[in-house]
Amino acid sequence: MNSLLSKYDFFIFDLDDTLYPEIKYLDEAYKNISEFLAKKTKKKSFRIHKYLIDSFKETGRSKLFDNMFNFFGIDTKFLESILEIMRTYEANTKISLYSNMYTLLPIIINSSKKVFIVTNGNVIQQKNKVNNIEWKSLENEFKKKPSNRSFQYIKKIYTIKEDLTLMVGDSIFDKEYAENCKIDFMFIEEFNAIKN
Repeated sequence: MNSLLSKYDFFIFDLDDTLYPEIKYLDEAYKNISEFLAKKTKKKSFRIHKYLIDSFKETGRSKLFDNMFNFFGIDTKFLESILEIMRTYEANTKISLYSNMYTLLPIIINSSKKVFIVTNGNVIQQKNKVNNIEWKSLENEFKKKPSNRSFQYIKKIYTIKEDLTLMVGDSIFDKEYAENCKIDFMFIEEFNAIKN
């Protein structure tokens, strides 16, 4: 970590599956959705929840709800309601970061470095995730990664220098974002593997 601290003044992190496991957010959201649908359709809540979790793990979020409606024979009229649940539910307990982040982030911050979070997805849902992991809401919204518009804003406000900035993420979109911003990039696994 000391080598990174001596090289970089600014650290940009992706949110989902970089700072915390997104499945923790999705698990509770899907539980709330399945309970809502069970009340409306008389389908078994636990079966809907299991379907959503298993399908997300196997094939991701693309057409997840369309496939669920088809699989269970549920009317798509509930789509807006379940999207609202997905984006706005309040977690029963706050979602924890990956345990090593509780060590690494304070080291970075206490070394007088700046830390930013740049994330994709539905703005309302991403803000809700941020609130559910005990952080204040994000102040600004920009075009999704890999566009560099969010970085240009951060750069203007904080006078960031590209050669002193590191982006840490978990996807090719994060890497492309770093390339578009002309900053260095590390996958989260590589970042976590760095000792002193």
